[in-house]
Amino acid sequence: MDKKTALLYARLKQYKALVNKTSGFIRWALAQVNNPYVACSFGKDSSVMLDLILKHKKDVRVLFATSTETFIIDNYEDVIRQWGKLNLEILHCERESDGRTHTSDKMSCYYDYDSYFVGIRAEESSARRMSLKFQGMFYKKKNGKIRISPLAEWTDKDIITYILSNDLPLLDTYKVFTEKARTTSVVPTVGRERMLSMLQKRDINAFNKVKEILKDEL
Repeated sequence: MDKKTALLYARLKQYKALVNKTSGFIRWALAQVNNPYVACSFGKDSSVMLDLILKHKKDVRVLFATSTETFIIDNYEDVIRQWGKLNLEILHCERESDGRTHTSDKMSCYYDYDSYFVGIRAEESSARRMSLKFQGMFYKKKNGKIRISPLAEWTDKDIITYILSNDLPLLDTYKVFTEKARTTSVVPTVGRERMLSMLQKRDINAFNKVKEILKDEL
């Protein structure tokens, strides 16, 4: 989708209704909780969610999980800079021998919060569709924390329209492989080959650096 198409789609009643409904839900959710944070990867979904939440709570805490390779695999530094002033905390994840990551002691700050916003959508997978169907968009987990999922009903087209019509910062991966691509701030254990293949096509130097970091895991 190009910007011209996005601007036309953004004028449709159904799209405006969705944005207004989501904005109303976010406003309601914020009134139900005391100390929320936004789990943000600066991918397309969490970026849309963040922008909508900032319209209601400019000082909301934003948590961004990173690992050694994060600022190599995409232009995260540039994207974060474009967002301007954020109440941002960057959490570093240590890589384990099996390729998984675990956060440092800073993760303990999660437990100071009673709720968190996450950009999951029903359209993404059957697992997320079922989770949102049975647990809803405002779900209190067994540990007492509340998961808030304001984008549950959004489609890829809605997400892309919002990004382009609001000029939100975009990671380079989206610019090369279209806005429907999936991004991650760390190299995942599931879908690793696909992610690395995309990185190799987009930026061979970055690919080689990441490959060196992961040499004991590959």
